[in-house]
Amino acid sequence: MLTIGDVTLALGREGIRVRDPKNGTERIIVLGPAATPKALRMLRAHVGTLRGQPPHAPLFRSLRRTRVSYDALHYQWGQVCAIAGLVDAQGKPRYTLHQLRHTRGSELVEHGHRMEIVQRVLGHRDPRSTSSWAACSASRVQAKV
Repeated sequence: MLTIGDVTLALGREGIRVRDPKNGTERIIVLGPAATPKALRMLRAHVGTLRGQPPHAPLFRSLRRTRVSYDALHYQWGQVCAIAGLVDAQGKPRYTLHQLRHTRGSELVEHGHRMEIVQRVLGHRDPRSTSSWAACSASRVQAKV
C-alpha cells in the first residue's frame, strides 16, 4: 500500500511511487499538468494533515487507523460508482480501477506521448502489452484530426 514517502508534490514534479507492482518493476506515476487540478489540491491537503508522520506511515488509513486493504479499496470504489450512477443492473461497477490505468494511457497517447513513455507510466515490461490496446487509441486520435 502507499506510504506518505511514496508521494512527491514538488510543483511540476508531482508523482506517486509504486513500489510493489505485479510485474515487479518499481515506477513513478507522473501526475503532472494533465492530472486533475482538484485531485492534486485534495492530495496536497491530505498529505498536509499527515505532517509529522514518518515517510513509511500509510498514506490512507481506515476509520480504525489501520492500512486500507485491497478489498476495502474495491468496496469504496463500488460505493463511488454507485453514487455516480456508474453501475450495471446488478449494482456492480461498470468500470474497474484497472481501467483507470488504461484510460490514463489512452490520454497520454492522444496527447502525442511516445509509446515508450506510455509503457513506463503503465508499468508494462513488454511493449506489446501497451501497443495492443494503444492501437485503438491511435485510431481515435487520427479520427479527430
